[in-house]
Amino acid sequence: MKISLLVALACAIAVLLVTAGCTQTAQPPLTPTPVPTTVPTTLPTTVMTPVITTLIPLPTATAPAVSLPRSIKDTQLLFTISAPVGYAGTTIRATTSDRNILYKTTIFNPAPGNPNWTIYDNSGNYTELSDSLTIFSYSASLSVDQDIRNFIRGSGAVFNESAVRYNGITYTRFDAESDPYSGKPGKTVIFVANKASANEKGYLPVMIYTMTADGTLSQATYENMVKSFRYFTGRTIGNAAGEETDRPPFYQ
Repeated sequence: MKISLLVALACAIAVLLVTAGCTQTAQPPLTPTPVPTTVPTTLPTTVMTPVITTLIPLPTATAPAVSLPRSIKDTQLLFTISAPVGYAGTTIRATTSDRNILYKTTIFNPAPGNPNWTIYDNSGNYTELSDSLTIFSYSASLSVDQDIRNFIRGSGAVFNESAVRYNGITYTRFDAESDPYSGKPGKTVIFVANKASANEKGYLPVMIYTMTADGTLSQATYENMVKSFRYFTGRTIGNAAGEETDRPPFYQ
């Protein structure tokens, strides 16, 4: 009796399991999730904007002129010139390849730090020096004035040429954008006197100044210095007011 009951229960359980398996809802197959595609980021192209460089004029180019109370003279070369307070003059004998005599006078501020090697450079070549005016005195026995003009015109420097006349001396004026002698940048102004304007000893002046970046002297001051240059005769130079230029004996 007990065995028959156990068999019946086993059969019933088997039927239930089979029925549950047959009625189970079929699950749909899993769809794989697509891997996201990485899209490369395109960096924006950098467009270089050209920067327009404008040359800024030196403040001293437009600054007003300072007074020129100091008078400097060179008795041997028969000239005087006016200069700012504290300025002095030095004259040396310079070498030249031509058959003439050449002196170089530097009108400068003898403040500490000025490079004296420039003042005492007797090569006969122009070397710019801040806040100074250089005067070359050439003997006019040859066509030295025309040679200097031709040199400047053929130097490659960009310049404007004009004629001016101060105190009876006629000059050819060159306003150059760079130094015609060295090629260095910096407005350089050159006054070449005509041979007919030489003094009674036969010397004619060539005056040069350069507007340097570290200079403090205004262009208007330089111009007034040039305009103040004048020649005297051998008889009248002694009465002219002015402090004599220094003449180192080893450069005469």
